[in-house]
Amino acid sequence: MTHFLTIVLRDVRFRILMWIVGISALTLVVPPAFEGLYSDPAERELLKETLSNPAMVAIVGPVPESTYTIAVMFAHEMIVFMAVVHGLFGIMIANAVSRKMEDNGLLEYVSSTGITRGNIFRAQLLIGFIMNITLGAVIFAGLSVMNIESFGTGGNLLYALGTTLFGILFYTFTLVLAQLLPSSDWSFGAALSILLLLYAGRAVTDVINTDYSAAFPYHWLSRMEPFGTNDYMWLLPFAVILLFIWLAWALFSKRDLDDAYIALDFKRKTRRIGTYPRLQLTGMKVLIISWLAGMLMIGLSYGAIFGDLDTFIGENELLAQAMEDASGTDPILQFISTLMMITVIVGVIPALMVSARILREEKSGRLEMLASADISRISMLITHGVLGAVTGALGLAFSVFGMYGASIGVEGIGLTLGDYMLTALNYTPAVIFFAGLSMLLIGISRKLHTLIWIYFIYAFFVNYLGLVIGLDDEWRMATPFHYLAEMPAEEIDWTAWTIITLIGAALGVTGALLFRKRDIG
Repeated sequence: MTHFLTIVLRDVRFRILMWIVGISALTLVVPPAFEGLYSDPAERELLKETLSNPAMVAIVGPVPESTYTIAVMFAHEMIVFMAVVHGLFGIMIANAVSRKMEDNGLLEYVSSTGITRGNIFRAQLLIGFIMNITLGAVIFAGLSVMNIESFGTGGNLLYALGTTLFGILFYTFTLVLAQLLPSSDWSFGAALSILLLLYAGRAVTDVINTDYSAAFPYHWLSRMEPFGTNDYMWLLPFAVILLFIWLAWALFSKRDLDDAYIALDFKRKTRRIGTYPRLQLTGMKVLIISWLAGMLMIGLSYGAIFGDLDTFIGENELLAQAMEDASGTDPILQFISTLMMITVIVGVIPALMVSARILREEKSGRLEMLASADISRISMLITHGVLGAVTGALGLAFSVFGMYGASIGVEGIGLTLGDYMLTALNYTPAVIFFAGLSMLLIGISRKLHTLIWIYFIYAFFVNYLGLVIGLDDEWRMATPFHYLAEMPAEEIDWTAWTIITLIGAALGVTGALLFRKRDIG
């Protein structure tokens, strides 16, 4: 087992380290910021009342009944959001050390050297536990040394345990899918879809009836109320992890390598791929379809709460009046704009994943073979960039279509399907900008592309907190979202729309030209 563990760690250790550094930094930077922004208890109580509206409940979860201290505010506003990140961490690494290694032929190779399946599975499992426990220990230690009032040891431990178990939950769940499905693309796509669907389900049930939310792991974290009631009993549902471990081993021990329990063979006849774009589109169809389905479900979940939103604002005259005075627009449109911003930021992720797929081709050595077949490197990178931008734009269109479909019949909104689609069009330049920046970094260096994810996390962070707690707008100036209109509450700014689109396109073209000259492989 030690030999196989060393082989696997050599391949994924850098990714694990980057995830641990990124997630812990994203978590630990928030408490000091909250302490500086909301040191006054009266301000925190006012924020707590604002966050009790359905739009905010759908994003961050139900408001805890405990006194809204800095620590309670931190857990309330961060734990559901960070759970998505912890889950994605678990999914990506689990998929990499299981099905993706099997697709590459590594598992078959190590099996031929006498390493047993039991040792392989134990190594895979050990990596998942070590990386998540290490991340939890870093977060616990970081929260403890800050010495901020209301951050007690019990709350620090519960927050770290909850997020750690959430990561392990999706790590082991992905191991199960790796046995059931025929490729790493299918296992990743299915796990990612479940991660997003559970978030969408929690968003709807948290607004309609929290009793139904108990079926969703995100809600288990909310019900713990770290730093408030510190209810450790809600750690018990995570015992389902043991079931996933048993199921993953039972399936893996009896399955032939390179086989799957669920056959998903859609090939009816032999086809000639012909072009590089068609080759990549064929290879990434599972990834793209999974993301489009996830974006549609997010739109449907948010659209389903619009009726409750109308009722809430109608019953809260002070909130409606305050929002009208601040913006001069309908408060319902303001809340829809808030939900749209979060949806758009999520929609950037598939664009980055598709554009970065060329790095996988480079690592496998296939780019050199394709280049020898007179396929230019420029056309290769442009293919990935364009597919990424199109996937992201389609994701936005799917999400707003879901919002429209779920909100039909809700009085007081007055938005047509055209208005929703124009909103998606308004945010498309942000997707193009990120895809173009991704291409630029790929063109400079394969290793440099990690910076795009750091920048994305920053953009997600400042825009998410900017919407939830009213973070100063200066933080958003380094992101394209600052310059685009906040539709549908505002009119589209075509000047900003054109400039950001052109900047994104220019970054992409520059990246393609640089990629033509740099060493690959």
